[in-house]
Amino acid sequence: MAKNSDKRAISRKARMEARAAAEREAQLAAERERKIQTTIGAAVVAVIVVIAAVIVFFVGRNIYNSTRSPEEVAAQAYAAVEKVKDKPKNAAKNGGFVISKNGVNKPIANVPTIDDYMDYICPACGTMHRSAGETLASFVAAGQINLNIHPAAFLNASSTDRYSTRAAAFVTYVADNEPDKVLALSEAMFAQNFQPQEASGYKSVSNDALVKLAKSVGVSDSVATAAAKGKYEKWVDAVSQWYPVDNKLWHKSGTYKGQMTTPTILINNNYWDYTTAPSSYAGNYAKMILHSIGLEEASMGKADDLPSIGTGKPVAL
Repeated sequence: MAKNSDKRAISRKARMEARAAAEREAQLAAERERKIQTTIGAAVVAVIVVIAAVIVFFVGRNIYNSTRSPEEVAAQAYAAVEKVKDKPKNAAKNGGFVISKNGVNKPIANVPTIDDYMDYICPACGTMHRSAGETLASFVAAGQINLNIHPAAFLNASSTDRYSTRAAAFVTYVADNEPDKVLALSEAMFAQNFQPQEASGYKSVSNDALVKLAKSVGVSDSVATAAAKGKYEKWVDAVSQWYPVDNKLWHKSGTYKGQMTTPTILINNNYWDYTTAPSSYAGNYAKMILHSIGLEEASMGKADDLPSIGTGKPVAL
């Protein structure tokens, strides 16, 4: 009887040891898998950072064919914008919102106008705005430039809830109703602690989070709440189909010649190719803009010191 009991105890011990060994192997396998995923994730992040820092984040493409000219395709896309029922009243003909020290759609004469095409999930847009956003705002406040902002939605596929459209429509509503707050809101959208990651790194940003952010920069409760209702989403989607086929927004040379990327900047309606900037700028977009509009750093924000280019072509980098 004792021998049988001993045999059962040995068998039970063997089973427990086998189970423990299997669990250890499973844990080791899981740990190996976590290490592989971390390495892959780090590599993907590194690639995105390089793309954002060195050039731009690709969003556009030519979609015309041999039977239609680019001008015809652009005209058709613009006609679709015009058909949208709910259009922002303050939007300019080219789809943006011209902000000056005098308000919206009240450009100042004889100073540069900078057009800024952006998507609020675009990592390169975030990089540029974290570098130059405050500089641009100071130019506007001093009457040194007119800033034409173009909130757009090119990267809805990089989120799970059409964040690009929701964010751009939200900013558009504020631009149309409290334009004196829109630059602060736009820059807050690009803040490192708010701008969401794209694709697999995306974590949903709720409308409530957008409302809270807008209130934090001074947007009134009523406008912030109304902005989250998506009134201008169809308009945003329409202009976002039009911009990439507007050839004035295409790269003029290089790998992306004939294509649009974000962020896209025009200075006095001239395409601004900041990708050709010398390495000495080291991604300092504020410094690049100062150079291109002909303004010394010491003159930034000084109303009596106007950019030397006026309404002419930007200075080459």
